[in-house]
Amino acid sequence: MFSRLPAIVTGTLAILLTSACGVADTGSSAVTAAKIKAQQAEQAQAAKVEIEKQLDAAREQAEQRRKDIEAATR
Repeated sequence: MFSRLPAIVTGTLAILLTSACGVADTGSSAVTAAKIKAQQAEQAQAAKVEIEKQLDAAREQAEQRRKDIEAATR
């Protein structure tokens, strides 16, 4: 019985170490995915701000045209 103990311990350690590497890879993948999502969120926010600026400029231009037309018809 005791003669097999080192083999059992070695096998168990090998399994634990191998599974620990898998956990580290999974954690690393999760961190990478979170960084990508954060970058995508920042890009989406920047795109939203740019679109809002463009909409404001278009509204101002439409308002100016309306005023110009109104002034021309008086």
